[in-house]
Amino acid sequence: MKKLLITTLVLGTFAASSAFAAPPTDLSGLSLSATGEFASGSASATDGTSDTGKTSAIGLQARYDWALSPTFAIGLGGSYSSGNHQNGTYASGNAASVNNRYSLDIIPTVALSNDFQLYGKLSSIYGNAASNDGVNSSDVQGVGYGLGVRQMLDKNMFWQVGYDLNQ
Repeated sequence: MKKLLITTLVLGTFAASSAFAAPPTDLSGLSLSATGEFASGSASATDGTSDTGKTSAIGLQARYDWALSPTFAIGLGGSYSSGNHQNGTYASGNAASVNNRYSLDIIPTVALSNDFQLYGKLSSIYGNAASNDGVNSSDVQGVGYGLGVRQMLDKNMFWQVGYDLNQ
C-alpha cells in the first residue's frame, strides 16, 4: 500500500518560538503547532485493482531550527497525525487506510523577509496500514518531500501552508 499524496495546511500555532518571531537575523528556536491536514491517498493490490481515498485530520508538529546565517536555518522536527487516512477500497470491499502516522523531518528554511519564510522538507514517515476488516495490518515506512511557506502574524503566531508528497 502506498501513501501517494498528503497536503498539509497548518491553521495556526499554540506556541511559536523566537525562531520565527524575530527578524531574519535570528532564525534559531523551537516552534510547536496544531495542524489541519487534507490528504489524498491510493492503494493498489497484487490482483491489479486500485482506488483512492480522501481524508482530513488533526495533527501536531514540533521543530527546532538552528540559524546557519542571518537568512538560512536547518531544522529538525517531528509531526504526528491522529487521522485514519483513507487510501481507497479493494475489489473485495475492504477499505485500506494508514493510521497513527508520524514523521521525522529535516527542514531547511530561507527567510525572504522579516516575516516570510520558504521551507523545504525531507521526511522519514512511519504508520500502521490496515484494512477495515480487522484482519490485515502492517507497520509501514516511507519517504516524504515537501515545500511550504510560513508567515508570522505577530511575534508568537504564524500560519503556514505546505505540500508534501509521501511514498
